[in-house]
Amino acid sequence: MSLNIKTLRYTIVMLSLISAVQCGEKDFDDMNSDSIQDDYNSYWYWSYEAGLVINAETLGMNASEDFVPYTVAHTGDSLFVANIGKQGNSLMIFNAESGEAVNTIKSWTFNNAELGFTSQIEAIVPAGNRLYVSERQSLIHVFELPGMNYVACIGNGNWSGPVFQAQAMTVKDGFVFARDKTGEVSIYKESDATPENYRKVNRYKKVSGNGSLGNNAFATHYMQPDADGNIMLTDYGTGRIRVLDPSLVNDELANGTSIDIDGLSMQLEFKPKTFALCSDRWYATGDNDHINIYDFKKNEWVKKIKAVKGYSFLQPARIYAQNDSILWVSDTNGSKRALVKVLVHKGEIRE
Repeated sequence: MSLNIKTLRYTIVMLSLISAVQCGEKDFDDMNSDSIQDDYNSYWYWSYEAGLVINAETLGMNASEDFVPYTVAHTGDSLFVANIGKQGNSLMIFNAESGEAVNTIKSWTFNNAELGFTSQIEAIVPAGNRLYVSERQSLIHVFELPGMNYVACIGNGNWSGPVFQAQAMTVKDGFVFARDKTGEVSIYKESDATPENYRKVNRYKKVSGNGSLGNNAFATHYMQPDADGNIMLTDYGTGRIRVLDPSLVNDELANGTSIDIDGLSMQLEFKPKTFALCSDRWYATGDNDHINIYDFKKNEWVKKIKAVKGYSFLQPARIYAQNDSILWVSDTNGSKRALVKVLVHKGEIRE
């Protein structure tokens, strides 16, 4: 009988312990799911490093001056780079991931004639199944993607023709927008650029330069649509970024009219050359030979950098955003002549 009482007491104690443990586990689960609150402040920080450096040496070229990277663009896995080096103006195509050179285009055949780039390439713009390439000699070449078959040419190579150098270019809503040497913007219809219209495409409209200066020194310019559908255009001479409204372009628009949105124009402390638009930040090159950084949340230019981990820039002439995490920067300084793939790292601090 005493044994049974002891056994009963032991059983009661064990049941109590098990119940206590189970209650403890439930309390712990409740703390994980309910007691931990998202009550903190987030502070974001950015760091930058050179993930890849492409130059004449890495490309196996004979001399450093054979490769001078200039304007850059991409679509899919293809990275398009204008080489304005000693070997002659050419369009190089790289694998955007590996940086491997896969093709170089200097010349092509069209209508049984041998054609090629005759001057420095100023802009490269992929648009749907087309690639638009403008060169300083007042020509805009049109290639078909992905095969790079030649389609047409806008302009006739004369400054008095429908193209006046096309120092910056973008494509929006079926129109090709090109900044003329004068600062005015010429507009062409994509649908007019056909093989039958080779060098015969007429200018559709020309809109005001809105105070832009002429560009006799061939300063670098750049234009690109922003997230709101407007077109941003650097204006080196006046030290600002213009913002154009492409929705104003129609048959009734009079030549010489301004389509600038003056309230969105940005006056800068440096003369801008090119810019890269990312979700949280803009990056711009300019006459200060730095990469200038604009923070959206702070609504201000927050810093300028001259170096990233693994590379120091001397003359970052152009910058291009492949996405929020990858920038391509052309360093055209004579002792550099490099295209740098800059990796953007965004981190969070909570407190």
